[in-house]
Amino acid sequence: MNKYKIIQNKFKSWGRGEREVPSNNEVLKREILSRVPINFDRTVSPKRGPFIWLPFAFTALAVIVLLVNIGGYFNNIGKQSTIQTGIQTEFSPTVDNYKSTVSTIPYYREGELPISDKREFLKVGYNATLRTRNVTDLRTRAEIIIRNLGGRIDYSSSGEKNGYINFVIPKNNLESLKIGIKDLVWAKLYNEQVNSQNLLPEKQMIEENQKQTETKLNNSQKERAQIIGDHNKNISFYEGQIIVKNTEINTLNMEYQYANVWRRSEIINIINQLRVEINTIQSEIANENKNYQEKMNWINSQIKNTQENLRAVKLQDANLLDNVATVNGSISLNWISLWGIADVYLPGPLLAWIFFLAAFITFFWYRYSTRVSYDSFDFS
Repeated sequence: MNKYKIIQNKFKSWGRGEREVPSNNEVLKREILSRVPINFDRTVSPKRGPFIWLPFAFTALAVIVLLVNIGGYFNNIGKQSTIQTGIQTEFSPTVDNYKSTVSTIPYYREGELPISDKREFLKVGYNATLRTRNVTDLRTRAEIIIRNLGGRIDYSSSGEKNGYINFVIPKNNLESLKIGIKDLVWAKLYNEQVNSQNLLPEKQMIEENQKQTETKLNNSQKERAQIIGDHNKNISFYEGQIIVKNTEINTLNMEYQYANVWRRSEIINIINQLRVEINTIQSEIANENKNYQEKMNWINSQIKNTQENLRAVKLQDANLLDNVATVNGSISLNWISLWGIADVYLPGPLLAWIFFLAAFITFFWYRYSTRVSYDSFDFS
């Protein structure tokens, strides 16, 4: 059956419905047939191919991966909740557990801090983890930022896959450092941890030690002054006695010139006795000087040790203030592959997206493989 017959039958069918044929029926038929191409392509859908299950299989695998990932996520949340119940299990959030990622801070506490003391001596620690395609270049750029902010590099190393920087910077430059380091990589390739610890207990301990040391020094200095005063008083007393006895001797010597024999004999005995007493007093003075020197050596040693302790306490206080004024930080650099970057920026696990992409590709491949092109229709 040719095209002309097909169109004619359609018009006849329409005409039966209308009960009449238009007067220009033949003209319309010719006009329509003149606009229909002789040959044109037509696609038909033959029977289904054998790989229709591939898109569904890849989709199912992607869903399974997503479910496994979600299950692991909630499992981790459950473990963290167990830790936070107040019972320390095998893993507890102590400083030691975070030693590999967070800069540790000296911690001291003796009893509870009184709420009345509202001072803060915050020691800040900073740790950043950066993932990059070029570890060595990023390490160099990070070190330049640290030095430009008045920091000091204490340790630095880098290789093809990993790098590490340990540094110290002034605390007032921390925010500038965070901005500078964060700008080195994309947002999701940067992770930072900042922790702070109030060193008020250490400050209070230093202040108490300084107070006790100063009190001890003042007491030692008072004791030294007391020793000197007692010594001078004793020496003055002994010397006064000697003067008195020497005065008596001089008086007796003058009397001796005019005395009779009996009185001269008596004067000689008295003078001898006075000289014995003077010798005794001089011995007491020698003992006093010896005891005084021993006491002075001891008290001077005590004062010297106390002064050294006081200097050490003041140095400890200055070191604490210097320590608080700085930030100890570290930067870890890790190499990341292109697949890793894709995994970071795509929501959910990368494997699930791979399976979804495979399902998409296989679906359209299947649709394309089941379409057959023809040069023209065969109406005969």
